[in-house]
Amino acid sequence: MCNVYTFKNKRYLPPAALDNLIVQNNLYDYTSTLGYSVENRPILVSSFGSGKRKVLLWSQMHGNESTTTRALIKLFSELTLKKSSLLDNLSIKVIYQLNPDGSNSYSRLNANDIDLNRDAIRRSQPESKLLISLFNVFKPHFCINLHDQRSIYAAGNTNLPALISFLAPSFDKSKSINEVRMNAMAMIGNIYKKIKPEKNWSIGRYNDDFNINCFGDFFMSQNTPTILIEAGHDPNDFGRNLVVDEIYKSLLIFFTLFAKGNQTNSNINTYLSIPKNHDHLRDIEITKIRCLEGFRNKIFIQFYEILKGNEIYFFPKIEKKTPKTLYGSRIIDFSKYTNKPIDLNQNNQKIIEKLKLFLNFELFLRRIS
Repeated sequence: MCNVYTFKNKRYLPPAALDNLIVQNNLYDYTSTLGYSVENRPILVSSFGSGKRKVLLWSQMHGNESTTTRALIKLFSELTLKKSSLLDNLSIKVIYQLNPDGSNSYSRLNANDIDLNRDAIRRSQPESKLLISLFNVFKPHFCINLHDQRSIYAAGNTNLPALISFLAPSFDKSKSINEVRMNAMAMIGNIYKKIKPEKNWSIGRYNDDFNINCFGDFFMSQNTPTILIEAGHDPNDFGRNLVVDEIYKSLLIFFTLFAKGNQTNSNINTYLSIPKNHDHLRDIEITKIRCLEGFRNKIFIQFYEILKGNEIYFFPKIEKKTPKTLYGSRIIDFSKYTNKPIDLNQNNQKIIEKLKLFLNFELFLRRIS
């Protein structure tokens, strides 16, 4: 059976779906059970390669962040199918889904309502203990921490969504730069130079405030270069299929550079030139809207994800108070549809119903299965 990458539009990736992907993509023979979650679900780890350069990657420590997991499946499906020579120089451990309980319930938190990425020091949860144990036994030369970020993030002070965000985490409160962090910064810079953003999206740099309870910061403090990769959002792709491809490309660039041993240099200027993330994007900006008090220049709407059955629904919520400058990822000129006034003093649902009536349901209910 040849490797196939399927499950397009599968934002909801419960453990059963992950199992199917692993089997369909011929990754089963590389995979074993690392341990078990709070609800006794297996936490799977795959091992690839036989080289001296060791890399540890983990995804879905937040259960509702599945985009990077899909990218991992795509990448290792291809590398194993082609018997890539990269695997001769690398030894790789991959945890696809550190939080299978949260993945099943589509929750950021684990079954004990703990954020695993705030548990690096306490290690109160079985999932956290497993990650620490693998780190201590495997002794990786590089770590990659994989997440999804919300659609509110722009790359710099623009309206361009950060389709990918990178970070070389801090290892102390002063955000110092030592050789270990410099290696991570240089690697990100080299990846950044090889990615070609399109005109409607960009690449951002994630906030580097220090928190020793976060695994990336903790592993950096243990002198292991670590990169955070956040899968972002394209306003025309709520299934996040585009960013799956871009994360796949980024990881392939990383492994190619790291396998050759020329991944770093002392120049961190490229990394520092990546625009910092700003959280001023909202999913929809409606302009030229007429309300009972007269014309209002704009209102903003943000979608919220809810799991219903086996599907993710995106429900709109109006932000009535906008204390700072916001930008819409998508702009709708309301005057093109109607001049009838909208009562913006009603509750969110009633306003949404009115907007849906005039906008012919344009983008106001999305379902991603």
